[in-house]
Amino acid sequence: MEIKGHVFGTSGPVLCVPVVERTSEDILKTVKKMTGRGVAMIEWRMDWFSKVEDIAAVSAVLKELEPYLGTTVFLCTFRSKAQGGERSLSKEACRELNREVAKSGVADLVDLEFFETDNPGHEIKRLRQEGVRVVCSNHNFQKTPSVREMKEQLLEMVKAGGDFAKLAVMPEEKRDVLDLMVAVMEAKEQCPGSHLIAMSMGKEGTISRLLGGWYGSEVTFASFGKTSAPGQLDYEKAMELLEKMKECAGEW
Repeated sequence: MEIKGHVFGTSGPVLCVPVVERTSEDILKTVKKMTGRGVAMIEWRMDWFSKVEDIAAVSAVLKELEPYLGTTVFLCTFRSKAQGGERSLSKEACRELNREVAKSGVADLVDLEFFETDNPGHEIKRLRQEGVRVVCSNHNFQKTPSVREMKEQLLEMVKAGGDFAKLAVMPEEKRDVLDLMVAVMEAKEQCPGSHLIAMSMGKEGTISRLLGGWYGSEVTFASFGKTSAPGQLDYEKAMELLEKMKECAGEW
């Protein structure tokens, strides 16, 4: 898959940096700084925005950001508290927010909390009709499910029509990190054309953020001063490590 000249699924994961700011001024300032540094992909974590419940305020931020995005892939995400985010919205409000973001023409991707959404297959189609691709996501901050369960979750999101299926889990031991990798590899084997994003969170799972090119995760997340999830590496450090790994491993 190619978005704005960035190819997903070859030669290691695309590095995405979340914006976790509360005011429109700080959001714009951070995005300008990120694009100035050549960040390939930005995620706007809308749940951090203090006025996220005001659709007009969200639209105004998107209009301000548009001139600075250029070839930067732009993902918009409202992460609910149940999935590790900053706040919650009703299902109806979240659906309206995602649809308005999709209609704006500014976002390339919209995140959909798959198992928190009523009739997710319908919602995926609705968002795609507005011209965006959809990242179906599921986050487990308590544990790492079994290999079978994780694989089934990924495949369910793919089969529902998601452009990407994303899974983030919390390890309790090192073996859990390996289980995540195995689940992704098995899902990819079963559905070769799928696009998967997966990471094991926390300190134990840090290695999973760097080895995506090896086990099949196409995006990894790093921080730009503020983290949006436990275990994220600093952007510069992540870039350095990924480049070194590419030099050593060549094409994954």
